[in-house]
Amino acid sequence: MFKNQDNNEMKNENILNIEGIENDEDKLNSVIKIQRFIHNKLSKKKLLKKNANSNNNSFNKKNESKISSNENSNNTNKDFPLEIPEEELTKLLNEYPPLNDGITVNINGPLKDASTQSIYLGEWDFQKNKKHGRGIQYWLEGSKYYGYWVGGKANKKGKLIHSDGDIYEGEWLNDQPNGKGKYIHLDGTIYEGDWKNDKQHGKGKELWADGAWFEGDYINGQKQGKGVFHWSDGSYYEGEFYNNNINGYGTYFFGDKRTYTGTWVNNKLDGKGIFTWPDGRKYEGEYKNDKKHGYGCFYWSDGKQYKGYWKDGKKDGEGEVYYPKEKKWKKGVWKNGVRIKSYEKSLDNNNEDDS
Repeated sequence: MFKNQDNNEMKNENILNIEGIENDEDKLNSVIKIQRFIHNKLSKKKLLKKNANSNNNSFNKKNESKISSNENSNNTNKDFPLEIPEEELTKLLNEYPPLNDGITVNINGPLKDASTQSIYLGEWDFQKNKKHGRGIQYWLEGSKYYGYWVGGKANKKGKLIHSDGDIYEGEWLNDQPNGKGKYIHLDGTIYEGDWKNDKQHGKGKELWADGAWFEGDYINGQKQGKGVFHWSDGSYYEGEFYNNNINGYGTYFFGDKRTYTGTWVNNKLDGKGIFTWPDGRKYEGEYKNDKKHGYGCFYWSDGKQYKGYWKDGKKDGEGEVYYPKEKKWKKGVWKNGVRIKSYEKSLDNNNEDDS
């Protein structure tokens, strides 16, 4: 399941950078740290972490077939301090209806297993000598499972409470979350949605204690496809994700009303896009590595325009500027943001920087 991380620290760092940014889209490299923010936000920790192999894990024990009703197995009823209160089983039987799958079951236990340091109490298929139906299993390290079992494995529906306080409740298939389920992290982080083979897969939603949330597509435990990510400061991104990163086409809405719509590569502006400011300024053109790079047009709110080439966020190469008061286009050549050549004699200020 999920590993405990200091998610709030990552979110707070990102929010502080956003709030302190200057009104320049070229600062995005230090602002939109999506990779640090969302990558493995709820990173997985294996549900069956008690034992290393599938033949000797917490749900499907290697010596389970030796557990009998008379408790004569060498691995059962060893002396370790672990008990399941009978009222817990009564509660489970009241909350979960019988499977009614044609298999005759009876209550068995409590059965202790020294190999996994666990204890089981619940319904049992004595013909196959396996857990089947409604049952409870505790582990000495503190984890607890309540729910259905089929053929000795957690199936259909159940709740797993981790020793660290994390909780998964939902559908199961052969000891793994499969179908619909909800995971509640001890720090308040929640994922609710689809699961496949113990991983987030399909549609789902994550929420964090500070109000941030993501809703969208998952593939094999990673955000992939289309989704929406909202930060607690009011900014949000809506668009495509791949491999837990912003990749493809989408729009980032800043809390101060700036927007960027266009293509992304690994959480950075890359390709063609449009960046707008609430005061009317706009850049439309090419980006590379979060900076204006290639051909693009910059529009000022007073009607002034620049159309030409950019490099690393600055004018670089041939371009032309439109001056609305003069109603004229004036051409020039720029280098690293500074005009080094003008095709108009009236433009002799080589240090002018229009952006």
